[in-house]
Amino acid sequence: MNKRVFLLGGKDLEMLEIKKILSEKNETYENKDLSWGAKLSDYRNELEKYNTDDITIYGIELEEDIKAPKNYIEIDHHGKNEDNPSSLEQVAKILNIELSKEQKLIAANDSRYINGMQNLCATKEQIDEIRKRDKEAQNITFEDEKLAKESFETACNNNSNLICSKTSKFTVVSDLAYYKFDNYVIYNNEKILFYGYKKSNILEFLLSQNIDESNYYYGGGDFGFVGIKDRILSEDKINNLLEEFKKFDKKEELYSYHTFMFPFTFKDHFKKTKNWEYKPFEILEQKDFNEYVYFYKHIQDAIYNKNNKNSEKWISKYYKYKFQKGKYSINCKKGVFELELDGLSLRIFNTDVGILSFNLKNTKYSDKNSILAINDFGRRIYPQFLGEKFTGNTKNAILSNCITLELDDKIINEDFTKFNTIDSFKELKKLNLLPSFILELIEDNFSKDEENLTTIRPIIDDRMFIISLYMNDALITKLQNYKECSNQYEYETNDSWYKYIFIDGDEKTCQSKHMTKKLISESTYDRWIEWGTLFGISRYSFVSITGSWFGKNRLLPHIQTMYFQIFTLLLAYRATIIKFSDDIQNVTNETTQNLEKLSKDTEEIYEKYLSFLNKLYFKEITAQDQGIELYNQAMKVMDIEKYMSDLDHEITQLHTYVDMRKEKERNDKLEFISKIGAILLPPSLLAGLFGMNVLILDETFWNQSVSLLLIVLSGIIGFLFTFKKMKMLKIIIPTILMFIILLTIFGIYSDKKDLEKPQEIEIKNQPIEVILSKEKGEK
Repeated sequence: MNKRVFLLGGKDLEMLEIKKILSEKNETYENKDLSWGAKLSDYRNELEKYNTDDITIYGIELEEDIKAPKNYIEIDHHGKNEDNPSSLEQVAKILNIELSKEQKLIAANDSRYINGMQNLCATKEQIDEIRKRDKEAQNITFEDEKLAKESFETACNNNSNLICSKTSKFTVVSDLAYYKFDNYVIYNNEKILFYGYKKSNILEFLLSQNIDESNYYYGGGDFGFVGIKDRILSEDKINNLLEEFKKFDKKEELYSYHTFMFPFTFKDHFKKTKNWEYKPFEILEQKDFNEYVYFYKHIQDAIYNKNNKNSEKWISKYYKYKFQKGKYSINCKKGVFELELDGLSLRIFNTDVGILSFNLKNTKYSDKNSILAINDFGRRIYPQFLGEKFTGNTKNAILSNCITLELDDKIINEDFTKFNTIDSFKELKKLNLLPSFILELIEDNFSKDEENLTTIRPIIDDRMFIISLYMNDALITKLQNYKECSNQYEYETNDSWYKYIFIDGDEKTCQSKHMTKKLISESTYDRWIEWGTLFGISRYSFVSITGSWFGKNRLLPHIQTMYFQIFTLLLAYRATIIKFSDDIQNVTNETTQNLEKLSKDTEEIYEKYLSFLNKLYFKEITAQDQGIELYNQAMKVMDIEKYMSDLDHEITQLHTYVDMRKEKERNDKLEFISKIGAILLPPSLLAGLFGMNVLILDETFWNQSVSLLLIVLSGIIGFLFTFKKMKMLKIIIPTILMFIILLTIFGIYSDKKDLEKPQEIEIKNQPIEVILSKEKGEK
């Protein structure tokens, strides 16, 4: 069996653990307590000593600045060896031993830094303990810790990720910066370190600056670190390099794409003005064709302008605002963010709802905190609350200082100062919450009420809906890390992913780990996580994060077309449902006393509801699996089906109420007829009992008077029996009246008997005189 000897490199925690293992296994090793950056030449004498055929020399993390002997084997995981396991793991494999959990954390710390330990499900306490021991091994002092903190705080105060270190021990500064920045640069007047950037980009930059490969080192994976060795560059060259890197890092590149969507309801109809141009759908390029065939035919009929704009069969109409150059600027407590206006569109639906959309390109801000700030502060259209200082308190929390929309030479600025006086709220009916950058675009396109106030009403609340695509290679690589120990991806408990989905521009709005994990699970669509793409859906957002190339060349066209249309439909559902609910409430409040108008208005609502169900509300919109899954998940997260069920119940209740009112009206009419019949029943009964000629009206005044009295009395009896109140009178008065009627009838009947006695008829003979006259012409 060949003998072996190990030559130990620069002193750190991993190297101390290797030394400990070698000692425990009685392995031969040489240790000169070298610092980081140890070279093979430091062991020149030992190489000559062990240069025999029966000995294998293992050099651990030693830079090969001299030619190695044939029996030499390199153990390293930096630079060209970064795809190798950590040095500790390589030694364990040679010795055929199993590493403990603690040793695995030490190995992960050295090869992949803090992220590597997180992937092994290390707790914050365990990570801090490993980092503490590593710094102790590198002889880092309290003074180094103090200087590192000062350096880090200075960079934070300047809102910069370029950190000028007051200590030469960069690892202390990096421990602080890791939790603050996605990527950062640490430098002093002798060296410079890039951390968290895509390695290939940094190497490309160093090559452009004529820095030879032998003068820098790298490790930690695709988004690990790249450092220039000590004393390679002068202080002036380092400063020049930083200035060039700023330009390189901020060169115009699409980092994110944002669409702010303002859903609203209105009254009457849309009136086109000169700036809004009706856009019939046309297939002008491949992406138009891809979008069109993505949807079922009935969806195409609903979202594309295929009919003439004056056709009465339209379901929706699409308009584009005409401009040459535009900008959407957000001034908030997080800074000023200027986004290029890529498009401004308006879709009107026949349910009296509309959606105004701002399409924005971000080519200036690459860090995740800027993306979160753009989404959170850019979507606010009025203050959610007012404090003692009115909007001063709101702007300190969630509201922008101002939002400015530039359209060619037109500048629209909204600073929300109209909410800074209590007099603005005295007439609630005249309270207009909409910002100027929305009102000035569409106010003149819709009818106003009798007091000349706009009828445009926001649907969600103080926020617009957001579609956002963020392209960040480092972040998606981190989020897609799979932890075997806990059987989950990094994104499932990641605060940054939660904040991106739920648009938290400042602090995370859920402070429960269990609830955070549950909400992320319900809101994430991760079909393509292994390929580096995640989607998130909430009631206020549809977001995605992916890599730079795939985002710009593959996903962005989908975001701008198919996914935009899907969420346009979903927002239209939500807005229409709320519009129907408002209409139902208005109908029941205003027309409850007028059954005819109530019935007519209810019929109109029901007809519109049926049209909405048949022509706009769809259970499925595409045959594509991903489209089906995203649509179904969005329907669930946005509670569309629940809202539809509630609306259906409201309409059913309204119909039930109208039917009940109609039934009551019919019953009231029948009851009235019944009462008339009841009043006429006693006279009819008298006629039936005694015959129509029982009253001889033409004989005596007594008979005439009594007959009229009997008719009136019998009618009164019938009326009293139909009257709802006076229960005792219903018994007493009819009894008395009936007694009077019987007496009267008895008297009449007696008179009738007298009238029926035979009378003598005297017949007298009278002569008849006949006079004959002469006919005409007789003489």
